[in-house]
Amino acid sequence: MSTDVTAPKKIERYLKLYGKLHPEPTAVSHIRARYSGVVSRVNVHIGDTVKKGQVLAEVDSNESLQEYQLRAPFAGMVTAKHAGPGEYVNDQVLFTVADYSQLWADLQVFPARMASVRKDQRVRVIAGDHVYAGTVRSVVPGSENSPYARARVLVDNHDGSWAPGIFVEGHVEVATAEVPLAVDKRALQSLDGDTVVFVQHGPGRFEAVPVVLGARGKQFVEVRSGLKRGARYAVENSYLLKAELEKSTAEHTH
Repeated sequence: MSTDVTAPKKIERYLKLYGKLHPEPTAVSHIRARYSGVVSRVNVHIGDTVKKGQVLAEVDSNESLQEYQLRAPFAGMVTAKHAGPGEYVNDQVLFTVADYSQLWADLQVFPARMASVRKDQRVRVIAGDHVYAGTVRSVVPGSENSPYARARVLVDNHDGSWAPGIFVEGHVEVATAEVPLAVDKRALQSLDGDTVVFVQHGPGRFEAVPVVLGARGKQFVEVRSGLKRGARYAVENSYLLKAELEKSTAEHTH
């Protein structure tokens, strides 16, 4: 049972937006055969990482009667391959190389929320257990075909933990306020119609104290009355104290 102490806190209010991860358009290259000919060698497979200038394939040209090479334009990953030894090629795309070391989170901002979202606001991009802390780089207005604007967040992906196409949440910080007293939101329990916090009075001794709440943030909530500064209270697993109290009350009524 973890505990904490009531104290002044910074309450950060967030606006939850939804969106998707996309690569930078210039970081995706579709590599075509320069001249018609027959593929003589293919050096890579889908999923291979390549360096800038690395030879992807060699083609015997019908026009120059010489062999030429197809090289990676930048470091990245081979995400598509449409060539095999002995195949005749013309000007079709043979490989796609993509650099996913940085991705864009495009978050949808509908008109009712436009006034709350602006450039340089702090934002947490979330997908499952993955969280990235960044800032809104730009807010792109909507169009006739798109009724919402896009708040764009650049996500560092050098460790490869994110992928294009993933749906994400964006928690955009829209306001911050200092409050004189706050508790962790995990401490809050509902008991007999009241919101209570379990205050510790000694080893293993807790009392359910009704509280009046104010501003709510991502992790903490303001307490306007019911608790004093410096009170130690149960945080994680406080629901176990509630269950124990309800069980004890039920036994006494029988």
